[in-house]
Amino acid sequence: MAISSTLRDLRTSLRARLLIAIGAILAVGAVVLSLAAWQYAATAARDAYDKLLAGGAVQIAENIYMQGGVVTLDPPAAAFATLSAYDLVFYRVTDPRGVVIAGYDDLAVTAPARALREGVVLRDGVYRDQAVRIAAVARKLDGAPGDGWSQIVLAQTLRARDALTWDLASKAIGLIAAMSLLALVATALCLRLVFAPLTRIEAEIVKRRPDDLSPIAITPPREVRALVGAIDGFMQRLAERIALMQRFIADATHQLRTPLAAIDAEVELLSDQTEDPKALDRLRGRIADLARLTSQLLDHAMIQHRAQAPRFVATDINALAKSVLSQSVPLTLDREVSVSFVASEENAVVAADAISLREALANLIHNALAHGARTRLMVRVEKAAGVAIVVWDDGPGIAEEAQTGLLAPFQKGDGSHGSGLGLAIAKDVAEAHGGNLRFAGSAGDFSVILELPPQPHG
Repeated sequence: MAISSTLRDLRTSLRARLLIAIGAILAVGAVVLSLAAWQYAATAARDAYDKLLAGGAVQIAENIYMQGGVVTLDPPAAAFATLSAYDLVFYRVTDPRGVVIAGYDDLAVTAPARALREGVVLRDGVYRDQAVRIAAVARKLDGAPGDGWSQIVLAQTLRARDALTWDLASKAIGLIAAMSLLALVATALCLRLVFAPLTRIEAEIVKRRPDDLSPIAITPPREVRALVGAIDGFMQRLAERIALMQRFIADATHQLRTPLAAIDAEVELLSDQTEDPKALDRLRGRIADLARLTSQLLDHAMIQHRAQAPRFVATDINALAKSVLSQSVPLTLDREVSVSFVASEENAVVAADAISLREALANLIHNALAHGARTRLMVRVEKAAGVAIVVWDDGPGIAEEAQTGLLAPFQKGDGSHGSGLGLAIAKDVAEAHGGNLRFAGSAGDFSVILELPPQPHG
């Protein structure tokens, strides 16, 4: 999986594709230059040793002389020493009659006699199962029998030539490899400089807040100016669409809550005109549920938007929690519930979005009153590393196996008639602040705790 992801990243990266393309071109060029260097080294080594071999043949020819009517050779020791430093050397000298007067009888060369008489002839050959280079030349001796031309053949194995070829070629190939690597590194540095403006544009976009849809401030290179312009245009259209959505939420909130309140008032007027008061109570309950669901749906949309574009300011959690508790507890309940508030003795000011925090806490208090508290409800602010808002009640609590599921939207507990959004809203608000929502205790002593860090993310 990791390998396939890496390969996919390489295929989609302009920098990687350029480096690979330039690297491939450099590699092909290096191979071609290396072959040329090898060929040049082989030619240079061959020419150098051919001159030594030809010079040796000439020295041997110059050391042939007539003595008592017989062709005689005085072998040149210096020439043989030079030629045999790394290789085996073979030679043959024949008099004008074809009689071998020195060297190896079976050493021969295929070359016309005329060519040998005009100068040194060089040939490749095989002698005693070894590749050799052969130099042959003829010399005319005055007073020699026959036509007077003696023939000299000198052969040398190729080890020294191969060693010289490898030495020259390896140095040239090493230089080519170093230059190719240097060119590739220089290309990578150049690409980094070329893509630096794009990196700066990326950094500017990454560090922006989610609600910052202003045009990109960095002046882009001419080649990507159209792309940056398209991004700016898209962000402008997105800002307009978000503003439209916010207006829609605000309008929907007003337009939905007003008729629901009017319907509830109409039910109150009809309560004296019906013979079945329970039917009106059921209708009133349904309307209340609908109003609560509508309000929570709109609140959930608002919370999600504010979570993406948080506006954190210094907020006194003691004052906020006390205010929300006083506004969230209705004046009349169908049962006697003792409501209390315990403030933190220490400073409980943290950076927070007060609006979304109010909605979250209001939902937790409503849940505790509607589904939890039998006789007691308490909101407590605690100071630790951050600040925790504890909503405690003496109700049945939530079973441990059901707690995680109830944090998801529209998940309701057994027998619950709520919307299933209260805990989800509180959880989203806690996470938007970098905190969390957790449960503690059991039946009769149950708490929902909204924890806020001292410095939220974002």
